[in-house]
Amino acid sequence: MAVVSAFLRGLCQRLQATIAASDELPLGVDKELGRLLKAFVSIQVTTLEAAENKQSKSKVVQAWLCELKEAAYDADDLLDCLVLKAQEPEVEASGTDVVDQRRCLIFNCGQEHPVTQTELMIQDIRRRVQKLMRKKPFSLNFHHRPSRNYMSHYEVEARKTTSANSGEFGRDEDMEKMIKLLTSEESCVHEDLSLIAIVGRPGVGKTTLARIVYDEHRVASHFPLKMWVTASEVYDAGRLLRSIYESSVGFRVSHSSTMDYIVVTLKNTLAESRYLLILDDVRNEILNSELLREQLECAPSGSKIVITTENEEIAKKMRLPFLCYYLQGLSHGDSWSLFKECALLLDQGACQNSKEIEEVGLEIVTKLEGLPLAVRMVGHLLCFNFDLNDWKMILNADVWRYKSEELRGVPAAVWLSYQHLPPHIKQCFGYCSVFPRDHKFDKQSTVHMWMAQGLIQPQQGKQMEDLGNEYFDYLLKRSFFQNSSCRDESVENEPLRFSIVPYCVGVDYTRPKSLDISEGDYIMHGLIHDLALSITACESLRLSPVAKSMKENVRHFSVQSDKDTIASVLDIGMLHNLRTLLFDRRGSSSFDYDALFMNLRCIRVLCLSDIGLENLPDSIGNLKQLRCLDLTNTSVNTVPHVLCGLCNLQTLKLSISSSTLPPLHHRGMSNLINLRHLKVLNVDEMCKIGQLTSLQELEDFTVLDEDGHRIEELKNMTQLRGKLCISRLENVHTKDEAMEAKLHEKKLIEELVLKWSRDYTGDKRLVESHFATLEALRPHANLKTLIIWSNNGGKIPTWLEDGSLSSLETLEINECYDWDISLLGQLKSLKILRLDGLFGTQHVDMHNDRDVHQLFPCLRILDLINCRGFVEVPQTLVDMQLRLVDPPTLPRLHQSRSSTSSSSLASLRIINCPRLTTLQAGLLAHQSQIQLQALHYLIILHCRELVHLPDHGFSALVSLKTLHIENCPKLRHQPADDSGPTLPSSLIDFRVIKCAGLTSDSFFIGMGRLHSLSSMVIKGKPAFDEDCPPVHLPVFTTLPWGLLQHLKSLKELEIVDCSWLTTLGLQALVSLKRLKVAGCPRLAACSSPSDKSPMLLEYLEIKGSSLQILNGELLHSLINLQELKISECNQLVKFPNEMEEGLHCLVSLKRLSIDNCHILQSLPRELATIPSLEEVCVIDCDCIQSIPEKGLPASLFMLLINCCRSLEQRCLKDGEDWSKKSNANFHSINVPLTSLLPPPRSTIAAEL
Repeated sequence: MAVVSAFLRGLCQRLQATIAASDELPLGVDKELGRLLKAFVSIQVTTLEAAENKQSKSKVVQAWLCELKEAAYDADDLLDCLVLKAQEPEVEASGTDVVDQRRCLIFNCGQEHPVTQTELMIQDIRRRVQKLMRKKPFSLNFHHRPSRNYMSHYEVEARKTTSANSGEFGRDEDMEKMIKLLTSEESCVHEDLSLIAIVGRPGVGKTTLARIVYDEHRVASHFPLKMWVTASEVYDAGRLLRSIYESSVGFRVSHSSTMDYIVVTLKNTLAESRYLLILDDVRNEILNSELLREQLECAPSGSKIVITTENEEIAKKMRLPFLCYYLQGLSHGDSWSLFKECALLLDQGACQNSKEIEEVGLEIVTKLEGLPLAVRMVGHLLCFNFDLNDWKMILNADVWRYKSEELRGVPAAVWLSYQHLPPHIKQCFGYCSVFPRDHKFDKQSTVHMWMAQGLIQPQQGKQMEDLGNEYFDYLLKRSFFQNSSCRDESVENEPLRFSIVPYCVGVDYTRPKSLDISEGDYIMHGLIHDLALSITACESLRLSPVAKSMKENVRHFSVQSDKDTIASVLDIGMLHNLRTLLFDRRGSSSFDYDALFMNLRCIRVLCLSDIGLENLPDSIGNLKQLRCLDLTNTSVNTVPHVLCGLCNLQTLKLSISSSTLPPLHHRGMSNLINLRHLKVLNVDEMCKIGQLTSLQELEDFTVLDEDGHRIEELKNMTQLRGKLCISRLENVHTKDEAMEAKLHEKKLIEELVLKWSRDYTGDKRLVESHFATLEALRPHANLKTLIIWSNNGGKIPTWLEDGSLSSLETLEINECYDWDISLLGQLKSLKILRLDGLFGTQHVDMHNDRDVHQLFPCLRILDLINCRGFVEVPQTLVDMQLRLVDPPTLPRLHQSRSSTSSSSLASLRIINCPRLTTLQAGLLAHQSQIQLQALHYLIILHCRELVHLPDHGFSALVSLKTLHIENCPKLRHQPADDSGPTLPSSLIDFRVIKCAGLTSDSFFIGMGRLHSLSSMVIKGKPAFDEDCPPVHLPVFTTLPWGLLQHLKSLKELEIVDCSWLTTLGLQALVSLKRLKVAGCPRLAACSSPSDKSPMLLEYLEIKGSSLQILNGELLHSLINLQELKISECNQLVKFPNEMEEGLHCLVSLKRLSIDNCHILQSLPRELATIPSLEEVCVIDCDCIQSIPEKGLPASLFMLLINCCRSLEQRCLKDGEDWSKKSNANFHSINVPLTSLLPPPRSTIAAEL
């Protein structure tokens, strides 16, 4: 089906504009264009809307619309050629000698009367349109009254989005069943490899369920290796194996990698550990491959393949043990819950007729058949709409009565949502059909292509890019696009952003792999893609190995091929009318691109993907209509100068392997008058870039003292927007020279960075030059972010004093040594202020004679680094960092005369302040803490001269969640006379690291009231030598049951280098899940006074400490422990008997690691009694001679030994202990791996 109305509207606007400029047209052409415009307007007014509404049910109407759009395309091409002819004198004057072959073809310049030829062509198009008017299908209402078939609130607007995820509604039971199928012992014992097919109709949520299960922690811990491949566009076993291999290793492999290499390497990888492979959206019989089955069957017991498909017969092709999980639609109740969230009906009192709307909504949901996609789309369609008539219109829409075949298998709800798109957005959506089914859409690139095709309707006062972004966001909010999730770890379309390695010591295999996908990546649901294909069937085509049929009059074409010539790929005649070509070539031999370019007469978008393409032929200069050229995935490093003749070019993206843009003809560059987007590395090194006057993006510009690189290049680049960084400004010598940049005229720039090189000398002439340059670089008042580096002008510019930058939200000043920030004017909108290296800054006082003149009335974030600091700070602050600041006390809060409200400060970081000695004055003084009711996060690091805590500690910070004090060795707590608690009960994360003084006084006395504490870290040694005991011993030498029993919420505890600590009431910590004890040789677990209930502890690490902590009573309570790590216990010769006797109680233990225990003689003799143990790692324990006599647990599947010579030899095949290792995979690595060990899976003490 065709989307014609929006295209025709844009064409009529172009015709009107061309006719209005009739003085530039050849004689007679303007009259013919006027007749053509009249014909198009007539058909648009009387017939077009009715035709588009009825095309879904009538093939005759569809064919009629396709013919009409063909005529419109030809008219559009003709207008382009007229524009090119008008531009010809300018191109010739520039010296470009490229022949315009398309113009010669259209205007037949070799004939005697070219103007007459143009008129004849216009007449031909007009007659075609008039003929279509006469033969319009009988079913069309000739007197159809124009009316929009989309709801009245369709306008593109910044609508609030919902976070509704269909996976959260009604899939809990399905999730649990799938997890059981994957992880239950029964599923692992009977077969080494089996297949589960999630079968269901399109849109029911098969992929969503697979993703939820894939990311679930129980599945992640069960499968050491997980892989995800989207298979919808994979048509042969070799390509599928490559995708599986790339997902397993985490990066794209080179095309030069042979299939033999991939097969062997993948086979070895899959054989090492139990794996889970998700093949999403399997649509063909690719699984019927002996090669594929041979590779996947090399699997440890319990490995699983999960496919999502609409056809259960596909699963049988694999010839593996399989079962089908038939996924049903959501229940009516779950569908209604999802619908309400998408339509924002959760607030029943939002409108007066909410009851009537709810009744209609319930009827609508009944029609959605439980399909989550349909529920979301119709819900988003009605979002923010409380017009009852619109709701009834949706309920009674004709599309509900259509048969499935009439809708090409697309659900009626999806069609309905499409019908209610504005026409201009419909055509943008339809254009996306040219991309593969599993394509990841980049928002910016998609908008650039829409622009190139003329699909974005101009709007007064708005840039095309801004309008395109609004179109894209509208489609996103209406669920035609979705944010790309971490579900896809296939690297078929782009390099992966994560990396894993084959099984290695210390690698965390219990956490799900995921992609770090940026918010810029979007996907289109398969059903939505099918809809796009159906509405553009007459103009868009994608060739694949299973879809090779050709169509005439195709305008948008994508193809993947390994052929050497274009003639072997498709009919040459198809190229003549193409407007879009996406060509993905994967062959190793060269390709005849010259023949391709010679036939692309109307091309507007050309994207080439061919690593073998290194040089563009000169025939690229013939593509006069080209607007978007993408060479990103090529090896092109030389651009021919004829490229300068492409005056319509808007977007140029060069190879990522190209270090810079090759030299272009300086005079020719001025022809690129429409180039708006240039993507190339080191574009700032391009000579004469100022000739690209339409360029919108220039993030970096380096000023050099030579022609073509001076700052005057920026003079006429008035369209620059976003960010602009100007470097090496020391090469600007005078104020007049700097004024040539005309920054004050560039109203679209939002972020400006001004950089001088670091060459501070204090020379008077240098100071004057720097100040004059900066003074002349006054930006436009619209500027939102300003960053200045290394200006030695001695003072701030006047335009920062007069407050003229009324929109400025972020100001960063770095290494401007003599600046005095107190001279800044009132910046009413400033939210972020960062100062670094301002030695000349005086102590800034926020106080003014009148509160309305407060220096920074909206400041939210303040970073002070390496400067003298502020005397006071505003109450509006939310976040403040003080690093290397000078004063001995903290600044105080500014007291406003007109306000008594408390401060908004939520985060305070005090780092490496060498003169700071006390916290008893300033912000954290006890009397000031009352105003810090919003403070959640307090960090004090590396203040080595800091001595005094506030009088009452931090007890008055009633909202404090995180307190981190590190490396403040002189810090003491001296309680006031009315001593009370020192810590607020609100604390969740508490860390004291290398603060010897705090462990020797009463600071920890109030710890028992920390009922909300979730994580605690205590690191450091007491401030005395064991041979010379101090006068005052630490207040606490034990952490007894009575103290710890109050920490009901504590989940993570780390105790390091507390050599004075002797006992730990561990079983009092009823919520503890992770414990690390290191450098505590005296520590032992004390007995529980009464409660013998099991602990929740899942991870335990003992490093350089006594194993006395693992007494029998504790071991009996550790039924949930999953990982035990013992390291650097240099006094350990053998495991204590009490521990040996209790090992059988560790019923959940899956991983045991023992490393760097140099005198340990043997592994635990009762190791075989641990019933669920799966992995054992033994590293650098050279005195261990053998596997225990009782062997290893039957559940073990991985034994890894490193730097244990005797043990390694005995465990090799034919070794004395070979028979003891059960069915475990044995790995002996004879290189030191200690340096490769990662931190524990969930680091308790995050490094700062």
